[in-house]
Amino acid sequence: MALLGGLLAFTLGFAVAGVVVLTHVGGGVAYLVGICLGLVGIGLVGFFYHRGTAALPDARLWSPLLVRALTGPLSLPALPVLVTLYALGVVGLLGNLVIPMARRH
Repeated sequence: MALLGGLLAFTLGFAVAGVVVLTHVGGGVAYLVGICLGLVGIGLVGFFYHRGTAALPDARLWSPLLVRALTGPLSLPALPVLVTLYALGVVGLLGNLVIPMARRH
């Protein structure tokens, strides 16, 4: 559960920061809170990746196989969780990197 929470905090935090950057108010409190939430999420993932009570499959961190293994004990549907994580990741990537870099050129 902590690993899934870390993935959610990571993607949500950077998505919030990306949206704040896209609204041209980057560097404010909301941006810093988003970045801090994303960094805490990375820390949670790093800490709990090999410390869980259940054995994880030998799969990449963002793979559907691993997300299914994380959502199964919580009785959560894997596909909506996976889509949510990927969508938040895309928003964070676009808002923090791609669009700001495109604006500079």
